[in-house]
Amino acid sequence: MVTDGGKACVARPEAGAIHPDRIALGGDQAGGPIAFLYPAFPVLHQTFVMWEALALRRGGLKLKLYSLQRPPKGKQQPEAESLAREVEYLPHALSPSVLAANMRCMWRRPRNYLRGVFQLLRHWYADSKELRRSRKNAARSKRSLAWSVRFEAWWNTSPTVYLLKSLSLLPQAIYLGERLTAERIRHLHAHWATHATTVALFLRWVYGIRFSFTAHAYDIYLMPLLLPAKLEAADLVVTCAQVNAEYLQGLAKAKTPRIVVNYHGVDLQRFRPRPRPRFGTTPCIVSCGSLRVYKGHHVLIEACALLPYPVRCIIIGEGPQRPILEKQVRELGLAESVVFTGAIVQEQVAEHYAQADLFVLASVLVEESGRQDVIPNVLVEAMAMGIPVVASDLPGIRELITDRVHGRLVPPENPRALADTVAELLADPVQRAELAERGRTRVVEAFDRERNVRALVAELVSLRGLEPHHGP
Repeated sequence: MVTDGGKACVARPEAGAIHPDRIALGGDQAGGPIAFLYPAFPVLHQTFVMWEALALRRGGLKLKLYSLQRPPKGKQQPEAESLAREVEYLPHALSPSVLAANMRCMWRRPRNYLRGVFQLLRHWYADSKELRRSRKNAARSKRSLAWSVRFEAWWNTSPTVYLLKSLSLLPQAIYLGERLTAERIRHLHAHWATHATTVALFLRWVYGIRFSFTAHAYDIYLMPLLLPAKLEAADLVVTCAQVNAEYLQGLAKAKTPRIVVNYHGVDLQRFRPRPRPRFGTTPCIVSCGSLRVYKGHHVLIEACALLPYPVRCIIIGEGPQRPILEKQVRELGLAESVVFTGAIVQEQVAEHYAQADLFVLASVLVEESGRQDVIPNVLVEAMAMGIPVVASDLPGIRELITDRVHGRLVPPENPRALADTVAELLADPVQRAELAERGRTRVVEAFDRERNVRALVAELVSLRGLEPHHGP
């Protein structure tokens, strides 16, 4: 699906185009590799990015993986180990190799280098003026936020800080541009529309390297600076929801960008219906997501306190709001009911899902930081396992769930409405079974990862003008 003037339309393959169903998974891609650039890779909770890289390789693409920085130390998905060994982590900006690359570029391409810096400053200045105007009268919510969350919101939404971050990336960008040029890699695909794509944009200006990028969620809503320039310069923009595509289309200025909607999808083998273990007669609710305000765990906890009977609530994930959420649980007398698992790997996540009578995600919009859910992968995973879901009625989530058809939608930030819906479903096993069946059907039809990756392979291959070649 692509956008056409802000409206959704089905992309029809042109004569000679590669149809996604004709690209078998497995084999080798003819021609040189395509470079993929990440801010940090692999990251435990960004499983969709890891699975995409693995599936693209099975789809026939040769990938050269680069990362601006190393991921946080700690637990990783088991499947990430093979990819992590292949990632080239760029040296820091003041390393001798990066400084030498910049000296060579200033000697060989001084005009391009300086023009690239000027272009970045020019676009930042124009976009920041518009952003400040739009924020001037924006409403501010009054939530209980951890100090680290407040600092992060300022750090991620300050136009001045964003400019300094962008300028600090330029030395690494030049180092990468020199590497790609030496290896005759003609195309770079950046993940996330912020810093990795800033590097790709600068390389386009300095080295003429063509690029595409994937825009996800907070990376476009949290900080739209430089996005119009990126949309204009990119050969292809991939995003995971139609609502994102329409928003990006509205930001485009000089030209209509080529935007493709490609849902992340889910592994239908791992997340398949399983026998549901029972732990007594207490109903079990499961939620999953980073412990941040926009995931709405505070709303779910309050809703649990409003239910007319006790439930077992398992919250999967880790994050800076955990102390505040744990305090809320204690104050509401739910210490025996609400369990925080911390960060766990996907197989353990699926095991917890299998215990659930309901999966609930009470996402909210956070005006302070621009963070918001679009189509949360955890909802897709739960639906794939045949678990009835309750979620917030947000634009992206409506792409996945039609209320009372594939699941139930409730107004965000409304614990009473959430509690009433949860109580209704827990008392109605027939409705739960019907929602679970239709929800799984919805995922199988539109969110099968293997099929969606075939479509993405087709886009990237046709963009490069290469035909896939599959070995025996």
